[in-house]
Amino acid sequence: MQTHRQWPRSAYNNRMQIKRSKAVGTIVAVALLGWAGWQANQSRKVPLERALNPMFWVRHLRGEDQYDPQTALLEHGSPKYREVALTIDDGPDPNLGPPIAAYLKANGVAATFFLVGTRVRQYPQVARLLARDGFELGNHTYDHQRLPGLKPHEIANEIRLCDRDVFQATGRHLNLLRPPGVQYDDKTLQAARALGYVTVSWTAGARDYETQPPQWIADRVLRRTEPGSIILLHQDSPSTLAALPRIVNGLRGQGYSFVTVSQMLAHLGVRRQNTN
Repeated sequence: MQTHRQWPRSAYNNRMQIKRSKAVGTIVAVALLGWAGWQANQSRKVPLERALNPMFWVRHLRGEDQYDPQTALLEHGSPKYREVALTIDDGPDPNLGPPIAAYLKANGVAATFFLVGTRVRQYPQVARLLARDGFELGNHTYDHQRLPGLKPHEIANEIRLCDRDVFQATGRHLNLLRPPGVQYDDKTLQAARALGYVTVSWTAGARDYETQPPQWIADRVLRRTEPGSIILLHQDSPSTLAALPRIVNGLRGQGYSFVTVSQMLAHLGVRRQNTN
């Protein structure tokens, strides 16, 4: 009769403890590497939960974290081009929107403005000014709610209502979405893609929504910019207007050119219908 070898209970427990220790050690090592990368990588917005995922860094090293056709998510432009996309959120602002637009237009700087529907309803003349001056317009939702906390049909309504208000003010429909707070999840990406949108993340955040001097904002942007960066600014901060000349002149002095988000997508080989 064949018998199975029986391990002494103490030996079995020791083996299981070694396996658990190895598993815990692996998890801790991955977490530490992810955290270190998250801290060190100043040229990309990497949520911590993604930084702790080893596959994120595999995709990053392969250059696959630029545009994902499965989710229509733009995270970064092509590093082959020394270009950046200047994106400006939270407009239209009646006080700072016009002078920001005037400076950019006078200096030939392409930019993409992500507009909030309720603010477009309040200040349609500023939205029309941005459209008339040739800037690209994007969707920043109807009333700036954090989309991951909403149901799919509510996310779709946020997007549709903003598009409606922008179309009524400017005659343009939208196909670029910047989620408020750049917070999104799978259902956000699915809802946006179903409506024909590309969701646009960012890589170089100015943190101009804080009370910071213009030089601090400009230095932060210049330090965090690389070829293909998506720069995030806000339209309702006085420091943003003051920092713009330093940012524009500094980046041009480094050989960068400014493109719209749609132009950046085209350089990645993404073919889309142009609504702007």
